[in-house]
Amino acid sequence: MRMLLIANPTARHGEAEQLLPVVEQLLGSVAHDTIVTECPGHASELAAKAVGFDVVVAVGGDGTAHEVLNGLMQIPEADRPALGLLPTGSGNDTRRTMGIPNDLAQAALVLATGQRRWLDVGVCNGVYFNNSFAAGLDAKVTAKAAEFKVTKRRAGLWLYVSALLHVLFRELDSFKLRVSFDGQPTQTVDTLIVAATIGKTYGGGFFITPDAVPDDGLLDVCMIDPLSLPQALVRLPFVIVGRHTKMRPVHMSRHSSIVIESERALPAQIDGEVLLETRYEIAILPKAIECVCPGSSS
Repeated sequence: MRMLLIANPTARHGEAEQLLPVVEQLLGSVAHDTIVTECPGHASELAAKAVGFDVVVAVGGDGTAHEVLNGLMQIPEADRPALGLLPTGSGNDTRRTMGIPNDLAQAALVLATGQRRWLDVGVCNGVYFNNSFAAGLDAKVTAKAAEFKVTKRRAGLWLYVSALLHVLFRELDSFKLRVSFDGQPTQTVDTLIVAATIGKTYGGGFFITPDAVPDDGLLDVCMIDPLSLPQALVRLPFVIVGRHTKMRPVHMSRHSSIVIESERALPAQIDGEVLLETRYEIAILPKAIECVCPGSSS
């Protein structure tokens, strides 16, 4: 088996670079090449040229996994390597979707002993995603989290909770959108968020779609009606643990495609990367990427 590791040294405030010697030691008996990325977009370029490898491993967080996926999807399916993951980032929601352990040693063991599993891939305006798309308030939170990641050096769930609280207290505005599901007639909605996910979590561990299945060929969608600040604060703990789905302001559904339009540029995020467009076309590609996941005994 030929394995290529694409490592982002800047993940988790640069801590990932310090873990690279540990990664090399853990995979010492597994034949592999390692390339360290030099700038944003480099992981995607490297993955797109990885023809001939059996597995390409993203060593980093959700951003690294996102780039590697987009590179791999440029390779014809017959020649496309499988996707592996060693989580060394801040949010690591993609590793939850793939079932990869958070412990680095256990994640390395999965690479050596895991099983291949075909998972769904999302696509938004021509960009692929492993885990999630969200428009509206969530994108404001993602942007603020990117700021706090640098200025306050936070990570994981606490990073996104603090960013969310900042946005709730200062920018709790809804968005009037035109939305069409599965090619059906367009409806006008006033909503806080439209989240469409492959996995159960986003934002470093928020169980926004707790019933999502990553290989069912459908996007799990969560939409939340406008809320006052007290209403939002009361519901926040329930959203974190995925107990919000039956609340009256929450609307859960499953779809294969979504079109979202806005009169003004609408903030959105895709696997934690910020977007700003007036139209988003989102679709699911069923079982489009082969992944190295834990086996039944892992």
